[in-house]
Amino acid sequence: MRRLAVPFLLAAVLTGCSATEPGTPSAGNQTGSAPTTGSSAGTAPVNRPKAVDLKTIDPCSLITPEQKTALGLSKVEPGKPLSDYGEESKRCDQTYTQIKYVSSIHTLLNGGVDRLKRTMGEAKLTPLQVAGYPAYLAQRVAPGGAPVCEVYIDANEGQLLLVDVGGVFGVKTNTAEVACDQAKALAGAVAAVLATK
Repeated sequence: MRRLAVPFLLAAVLTGCSATEPGTPSAGNQTGSAPTTGSSAGTAPVNRPKAVDLKTIDPCSLITPEQKTALGLSKVEPGKPLSDYGEESKRCDQTYTQIKYVSSIHTLLNGGVDRLKRTMGEAKLTPLQVAGYPAYLAQRVAPGGAPVCEVYIDANEGQLLLVDVGGVFGVKTNTAEVACDQAKALAGAVAAVLATK
């Protein structure tokens, strides 16, 4: 399936993150302490700790000061949203203190898991759980050869929270394994906070 590559705007030396084809969201803000369900994949109910309308979320608010320290982040700041992720999409960019990776958190408002599977191809997605949320991991190589690891969190019907981590362009010691370790750690941290919103 076709994917659009969109470069990180954080700095000229950084790698890219990915975008997918536009779709139509059908999100609702559900509350309550019990897990919520939906049918993002169109086949079975989706069990989430809490369905959160991502239109109401600032992705930078999903990283607490304690998490910033624990994850080794030197900077957490709003980034330029990508139009491919839907009107009102938001972005937060992070840089790490010691490792040569950068990351971003995006709110994808124009399609959920069904669209993700259709545009990326289900075979390229590895299912996982992130702080109780169903999620999907994807790996790719950015232009220039740097590894990129993406975690798509099924936050709400028709909406995804994307956490991506990419190696800095030109650093040959960057590996996909380290990128995915960082992406999973960051995704777990932000999904835990998401469930409290």
